Amino acid sequence: MDRSVKIKLIFWITLVLNLAVAGAKLIFASMTQSLSLFSDGLHSLMDGGSNVVALIAIKIAEQPPDEDHPYGHRKFETLGAMAISGLLCLASWEILKSAWGRFIHPVELPHVRWIVVGGLVFMIILNLGITSYERRWGRRLQSELLLADAAHTLSDALASGLALLALLSALLRLYWVDTLAALIIVVLILRAAYQIVKDSVLTLSDAQRLNPEPIQKLIEGVKGVKNCHMVRSHGPARDVRVDLHIVVSPEMSAQRAFEIENEVMRRVKQAYPEVTEVTIRHQTKMPGSPNE
Repeated sequence: MDRSVKIKLIFWITLVLNLAVAGAKLIFASMTQSLSLFSDGLHSLMDGGSNVVALIAIKIAEQPPDEDHPYGHRKFETLGAMAISGLLCLASWEILKSAWGRFIHPVELPHVRWIVVGGLVFMIILNLGITSYERRWGRRLQSELLLADAAHTLSDALASGLALLALLSALLRLYWVDTLAALIIVVLILRAAYQIVKDSVLTLSDAQRLNPEPIQKLIEGVKGVKNCHMVRSHGPARDVRVDLHIVVSPEMSAQRAFEIENEVMRRVKQAYPEVTEVTIRHQTKMPGSPNE
C-alpha cells in the first residue's frame, strides 16, 4: 500500500474513533458535571479536529513538484503538525477558562455513576492502543503527522486517567481534585504542543538533519574520492536533502567523475533511507588550497 494511502487510512480510522470517544466523554461530563471530564472530552474533540487537519495536509503534501514548488510539497505535513499544536493550545485556553470559573464558583459533583467509570477505563485502554498503533506506523513511515498525532492521543489517554481520578475522588467529597486534574490536563496538552512545535521548527528552519562526520567517512571510502567536506542536510524527517563537496584527481575523466558521483549518491541513500536527494559538487583541489 502506498505511504500516503496508508497514512490517510490510519487518520480516517482514528478520526472516527476520536469523534465517538469525544461524544461519549461529553455526555459523561454532562451527567457528572465534571470539569476534568469535560476538558478530556474537549481534548478528544480536538483530536478529531487534528485528524481532519492532517488529512488535508497529506492531500496537499502528496502533490508532485511543480513550478511554484520545485522541491515538492512535503513540508505541508510539517505545517499540518504545527496546526495540530495550535488546536492543542486552543483546547488549553478553553479548559483554563472553565477551571477559573469553577475556582470562583465551586461545584459539588453529583453521585458518581459506575457506568461512567467503566466507560473511562475502556477509553483509556482504547487511546493507549491508538497511540501505540500511530507511533509504530509513524516511525515505520517516518511521518511527522502520525508521530504528532500519537503524542496528542497519548496526552488524551493521560487526561482520561486524571478525569477518572477526579471522579473517584468525588466519592470522598474531594471535589477540588476535579479542578486540579483539569489544570494538570492543560499542562499535558501544552507539553504535547511544545514537542510538536519543537520538531516542526527543525524542519521549517532548515536545521541540520544528519551528522556530517559519518557521511564524510562514508564518502571518503569511495575509490577516487580524496576528500569530502561541506556536508549539509535539511528538510522533513522523511524527505532529507543532502549536499556535499568531494575532491577528485584533476586528471580524472568526466566519465569517471560521473561514475564516482553516482556511487556517492548510492552509498548515501543506502545508508540513510530518509535521504531523497543528494547534490554533489566535485573539485580538484583540497579545501584551503591556493586557487581552489
